[in-house]
Amino acid sequence: MTLYYSLVFLLLVAESAAFVVLILPFPHAWRRGVLRWVSRSTLVAKSQVALKFAFIFVLILFLDATNRTYSVQQDKNEPLDARTEAAHHAKKFYNQRNMYLTGFTLFLSLTYVLVVELLASEDNLEALKRQATNHSKEYLRATDSETQLKSEIEKLNKELDEEKKKTLDFETLKQQASNQGDEYNRLADRYNALEKQLQSGDDDKKSN
Repeated sequence: MTLYYSLVFLLLVAESAAFVVLILPFPHAWRRGVLRWVSRSTLVAKSQVALKFAFIFVLILFLDATNRTYSVQQDKNEPLDARTEAAHHAKKFYNQRNMYLTGFTLFLSLTYVLVVELLASEDNLEALKRQATNHSKEYLRATDSETQLKSEIEKLNKELDEEKKKTLDFETLKQQASNQGDEYNRLADRYNALEKQLQSGDDDKKSN
């Protein structure tokens, strides 16, 4: 195996290990911490650039291995002796191996990206659910506070109505007392006038 195909094989092993780590049922908090580290790490951000170039390089190797495999299959129709046919089969085997190696590497690369995005989406969904739950609790608390406030307002309105009734009753009593006072004064004045008339009549009788 040539050097670049050995590097592709190492990349395939690394991707397989990372894929296994991602799909294992680890605790959600641990997995969220790993994803947060992956999304914020400067080392991962720098390595992504190199991985993109590696992905393009593996894609070129995959296209080359596919082309070579197709060419070897086309050459099979020609008559070959035993030694040449053995070399032909070996060449076909190596080309197919390289094609499958690069193909699985590309497949795992795409799958790894999709799994990471899926896990990130799940994490965002959990965060949105927590926010929705918190907003619901705050809304319920606000609704309860509003209900309590309405109850307090109704209570104050009732007390105000009672005070108004008391004020009206007091004003009525005050008016009645004023009317009774006026009537008393009028009767007293009339009584005094009658008394003066009686005294005047007695004085006239005495003088006669």
